[in-house]
Amino acid sequence: MIRESRVRGSGGSGSRQALRWLVALALALAGCPLARDVPRVATVPVGQWPEDVVFDPGSGLLFVADEGSATVTVLRSGGERVGTVRLETRARHLAVDGGLGRLYAPIEGRGFVAAFETRELTEHFRVPVGRRPHGIAADPTSHRVFVGNEGEGTLTAFDGRTGRVLYTLPVGPGPGGVAVDPRTGRVFVVSVKEDRVAVLDGARGTILAQLPVGRGPTHLKVNPRTGVAYVLNTEAGSVSVIDGRAGRLLATLPVGDYPIGIALDAATDRVYVVNNRANTLSVLTEAPLAVVATRRIPRNVSSAALDPEAGLLYLALKGEDRVAVIRLRDL
Repeated sequence: MIRESRVRGSGGSGSRQALRWLVALALALAGCPLARDVPRVATVPVGQWPEDVVFDPGSGLLFVADEGSATVTVLRSGGERVGTVRLETRARHLAVDGGLGRLYAPIEGRGFVAAFETRELTEHFRVPVGRRPHGIAADPTSHRVFVGNEGEGTLTAFDGRTGRVLYTLPVGPGPGGVAVDPRTGRVFVVSVKEDRVAVLDGARGTILAQLPVGRGPTHLKVNPRTGVAYVLNTEAGSVSVIDGRAGRLLATLPVGDYPIGIALDAATDRVYVVNNRANTLSVLTEAPLAVVATRRIPRNVSSAALDPEAGLLYLALKGEDRVAVIRLRDL
């Protein structure tokens, strides 16, 4: 069931069924104009404690990592449930390679990454990596996959087509978020405990630079068009903006309290940052580098994803076991 709500300060089916869901979503999102800082949202149920959400433009599917139920809920862009993938133990983060049609889930309690077919939702292979694999990113150009092993301070790279491990190298204590620039093949790994980002040559497995950022960095995204990386300094309440191709810090932008989720639209060079404790969404632009808007959102949002073609933003509502769907034009 799709549930429509207005945010307050306190707070595999056939085409016919898919059409009904899309109509329901449109009706839920329709209505009178609202105050500029209160977007209208529709929500759909998922598994327990949704931690991460990723959109795959190749299949048009949304994948939700349900930490509490050790599942991945699969939805169509409009919110229709396609299926549920059951995991051995929890996966807090996911990555997709739309060109290959693969979904990758780091299974923290078992030390491997499970690879699934995005359309059939069947497991294809497993890749043994390091202890407590956590952050993960897939390069759609080289089809390499990179996963940070939180339990041992390393990064493992493997071939996303075959599962063959390419290398494992130390990147420092507490590797968190991982991101990749598909144009250059550079990989960016957050060191949560050392307040820096390691920049690597993804093909050779060598560290090119160590860039200091703000306090308590956790997640990051790279604009594939410009190579600019946005690092969430969760404890500092700011975003470090890095020129990933030149290897230098461009700016540090203050956002809200405890930024934890991020989505990026490369076509418009807009970035959407979830401020978990402030219950707000900061909207950033790349040219010029600035925070251009702040909007209220539901409480306890853990991550964000974007379908730029449909103009929809997805927020994982961890406390409600639901995913919120917001039209970008309503922000």
